[in-house]
Amino acid sequence: MERFCRNCLFDSFSREQLQQNIQDYIQSLSPEDKAGERLYEQRLVICNQCDQCLDGLCRVCGCFVLARAAKNRACCPAFNRKW
Repeated sequence: MERFCRNCLFDSFSREQLQQNIQDYIQSLSPEDKAGERLYEQRLVICNQCDQCLDGLCRVCGCFVLARAAKNRACCPAFNRKW
């Protein structure tokens, strides 16, 4: 089975469309499922400094880091979890 880069799969979307979809997803999370603003910002700082983060995508699992960081019970997918 051939695997595709998620970034390549979304080439038909503009960056603005992707950002809007991610923001819509985050807004759809229930208050119980959404990380607090401070925690969210801390996670994004860590992800953005990680060498496995490339253009907002986690190279470990392929997720959009903005979406993963927004979920209260989510964790870093790296072997040595950073958050």
